Order: sequence, then structure tokens, then C-alpha cells
Amino acid sequence: MATPSPNAAFYFSGHNYRTAGDGVVGRQSASGGFLRGFIHHGGIERLQIYADSLEAVDEFQAFVGDTGGDPENIGINLPMTTGNLSHIGTLFRPGPDIGSLAWRRRYFDQAGFSICGITHTIYETMALNVLGNILTAPVQPWDALVCTSKCVKGVIERLLDGWCEYLNARFGGTATIPCQLPIIPLGVDSQTYAARGGDSEARADLRSRMGIADGDIALLSAGRLDHVEKANPVPMYLAAETTQKASSRKIHLIQAGQASTPEMETAFKEAATAFAPSITHHFIDGAMTELYDKVWAAGDIFISLSDNIQESFGLTPIEAMAAGLPAVVSDYDGYRESVRDGIDGFCIPTTAPPPGAGAELGFLYHTGYAPYSAFTGAASQSTAVDIAACAEKLGLLIGNEDLRRKFGEAGQQRAAEIYDWRHVVAAHQALWSELAEMRNSEAERIALPTGAQPYPMAPDPFALFTDHPSSLIAGDAVVSANAGSTVFLRQFRSSELSTPLAAVLMDEAATLALLEKLSTNGTYAVSSLSGDLAPEKLAPFYLTLGWLAKMGLISVSPAKTTGGADIPFGVSETWKTLTGG
Repeated sequence: MATPSPNAAFYFSGHNYRTAGDGVVGRQSASGGFLRGFIHHGGIERLQIYADSLEAVDEFQAFVGDTGGDPENIGINLPMTTGNLSHIGTLFRPGPDIGSLAWRRRYFDQAGFSICGITHTIYETMALNVLGNILTAPVQPWDALVCTSKCVKGVIERLLDGWCEYLNARFGGTATIPCQLPIIPLGVDSQTYAARGGDSEARADLRSRMGIADGDIALLSAGRLDHVEKANPVPMYLAAETTQKASSRKIHLIQAGQASTPEMETAFKEAATAFAPSITHHFIDGAMTELYDKVWAAGDIFISLSDNIQESFGLTPIEAMAAGLPAVVSDYDGYRESVRDGIDGFCIPTTAPPPGAGAELGFLYHTGYAPYSAFTGAASQSTAVDIAACAEKLGLLIGNEDLRRKFGEAGQQRAAEIYDWRHVVAAHQALWSELAEMRNSEAERIALPTGAQPYPMAPDPFALFTDHPSSLIAGDAVVSANAGSTVFLRQFRSSELSTPLAAVLMDEAATLALLEKLSTNGTYAVSSLSGDLAPEKLAPFYLTLGWLAKMGLISVSPAKTTGGADIPFGVSETWKTLTGG
């Protein structure tokens, strides 16, 4: 019998996987693409979801159905069932925040399963905070943060090493990066893009609409139009203008993608006319799927001059290669790892200021004086792309159809052999298998002491605020029923003002039985009432006593002791109710 492929529960929020509509960003497209790729190429029997709400489960089922999977064949895992993930092996999160999930896992079994995240945008404040949390959270050696490129891994290592240095100096420790940092790129459905790029009818249709003659050259730029968070288009415009002046071929520039704002779209169009007046410009709204899909066939050369620290991998060059287009990209971030210079296209040199020049920029962003867009835009505005070199390489490709074809074929083969989702999914599954082996061989870090709070910053409120009340309902406290208590129970219990989370209390039948016992037999020590209760009944019992006292249905005499009750976590009947049984 064949060994089943490694599976994972996907931490799902619809927003993180959205791939259509207004405001879609690269991380959403990448996450949605990976999940679709896993559905088609994962080779697993049952999809697993880990979600914070039942609403997210509904969204997940809809996503699976739209992708061609079986929305009914889904294993549902909610926060209360985190311990069940041990049967799956891996919890995958489409972002870097593995630390918060490690805290959840600590309530159950830290060696029960692995947590695997992935990098996208790195410098945004939330991303920095969750990356820093990796060092203080109970992250284990069998956890991983996937880096989508060598450049990204270098950034993560420098960032975490700097934080380690601070923590070690502050506390005299020996902090090191606690998890694995494997490099696995993002992916594409190479066959889909190959079909789009080879669609001769789409090419003829769209070029006809835009007035691009057979002998004309169409440069294609794809991606979000935003000069402060993506790429400043002016170097591209200037290079295209220089190329046009030296070429006898009429050059068109197609920019396909959604603008961050209407004002941004206007700014792009005005700059295109101002800095590249000899070029014929076309703008295709990325939300217009029918037209956007055709641009891969309409273009002759793909161009993308990334210059922004917000970019970590860059998916569009991969899409372009898969579509069979030669690529002219900046030698920057993950671009240089996907596009081979002189093989799939050309990588244009870039320069940036030295370390130390941006310390004040970092402070302005950290303090909130400069918003994220202003900060990334400020770094971008001092990152240069060699315009003359770009114009030269564009000229070479425009003048040599054979070279365009050669680069396009090489890139298409590379996309199919390395970046297709079937290979990327397999790489993730291989990683999950390696992490599983580590769970069996590596020592657990930051073991949970007996009786300790798993997550110190999410404590039991009755433990943290133990000094607030006059007394506690400890074991030697004495309780008694007040007159007429059973008569008014249902009235109190039905009030929205009295039961904001009724599920954590004993059910009505058990509560009535308790009141009847107190009314019939008089007073009881709390310890005598709880002594015969099964572990799963203890937490609801104590919470219900407090609620009954609050509503005046019972009286509680102060306890002489102040110690806590030995109540197990995660086994109560109400816990089972919240998890769906």
C-alpha cells in the first residue's frame, strides 16, 4: 500500500486567499495559488482546515468548490481542537506568524505537530512584530518559516540575529533562531500561463483593439500600479523612450494591473506621457480578467524593474516566463533568482545606498511619523536601476526575434520544471516530512513546567485578578440555596444581560439538579459538591457557582483558604460543546 502524501491543516481566513476583486495584493494571489495547487497536486485524501470561526469554514468550502475540489470532504479543526492536529502533522499558515500558533499548541503537546509559515512582505510593522515573536514564542526546531528566495532568507537571518543580540545582551542569554528557514519559491500553474501566452486568437484580438500592428513591439508590465509600495515606473518609461528613439520598430507599453487608488492610476498615466512621449501606452485594469488574461499573448517582451523593499519574491516574472515571454527585470530581490541573466532574459543592475544611510528612515517609520507607503517609497526613491543598460537590453531583444524566442522557450521550460505548483507543493510536502522526523529526534525547547500557564499573556482571568474579589469560591467555602431559587432560574438564564457566554456554564438540567440538592439538604462545602465530579465537569461547576451567586440564587460564605482548584484544561463538557462534540 502506497504511503499517503504528507498533509497539512491550512490556517484559513478568506482574506488571505482572495484572488479576485478589488484590492488584491501579491500575498493573497500567492496564497490562493498555493492552496489551489495543493488541492490539485497534493495527493491527499481529505483537505484539512484550521480556522478561528465557522464562517471561515464556509468560505473555505466555497473556495474548494470553486477550485474543483470536494467541499464536503473536509476535516474541520477549530482553536479548541488544536490538539487534534497531531493526527495531521503540520499546520500551515500563509504568512510568517508561526509564533502565535506555537503559543496555542503549547496548551496541548508542543511535539504534537509542526507549524509551517511563509514569508511575504517583510518590513511592514505587523510582519516585523510577528517575526520578532518567533524568538520569544515556544517555536520548536520542527517548525519552519519558508523563505521564498535567498534574498528573503538573508533578510530574515539578519533581522532575527540582531534581535537575538539584543535579547542576549538584555537578559544574558544565548538566544538563537529556533526554527528552520528553508527556501521554497512561489509557484504558478505553468500550463495555464503557457496556454494564455500561446493563444494566437487572444493575441490578435487584443493587439487589434489596441492598434498594435504585426511589426510593432509590445512591452508588457504586469502588477499593481503603486510607485511607493511596488515599483516606480519612471526608469521603465525612460528606458523605453531611449529604446524607441534608437529603434525603427514602433514600441507599445502595456501596463496591466490594478492601481492602488484612482489618484495613483492618474499619476501613472501622466508620468507615462511625460517621460515616454514617443511610446504608445496602454493600461489594462487587472480586475478585468478577460482582458488581463490576454495580455500574456499580446506582449512580446516582459519588463519589470523592481526597486522596492516591499517586494520579496516577485511572481509576475514567473508568470511571464510560463507564458513564453523573454523577461527584462531588475537585478533585485527574488527576481535575480528566477530569471537567469542571458538565458531567460536580462537582469538589469541596481544600486542602493550603504548600511547606515537609512537609519533615520527606519526610525521615522517605527515611530509612525512616516506611514508604510512613505517609508517604502523613500527607500525606493534612492534605489537605482541602470536605465542605459535596460535600454540596451531592450534594443537587443527588439532587434532579434530569434533571441526573444530562445529566451522565451528557456523561461517557459524553467517555469514548468521548477516553479509549477506541482513541484512547489511537493517541496512543501518534503519539508513537512523532514519536520516530522525532527519531532522524533530533536529535543523539545522551552518545555512547559507542571502547573505553569502555557501562554503567560493569556492567563486564567481568575488567576490573574485573584486580588480583585473579597474572597474566592475555594474548596472550604460554604454554599446554600436562597428561597425560591429554582423558580427564577429560567428567567435569569434567558436574560441576555446575565449570560453573555452561557456555553461555559453547566446546562440547565444540571444547574436545576444542583439547586434542588442545595434546597433540599441545606448547606454544603464546595469541596463536598465537587468531590465526586468527573474532570470534565469541574470548570463548568465553579463558573456556575459564581453565576448563581451573582444572580442571587445561592449564597456563598467566604473561604478560609485562597488556593486554586485543580481543574484540567480542555476537557470540560462545555469545551466539547464549543468544538461541536
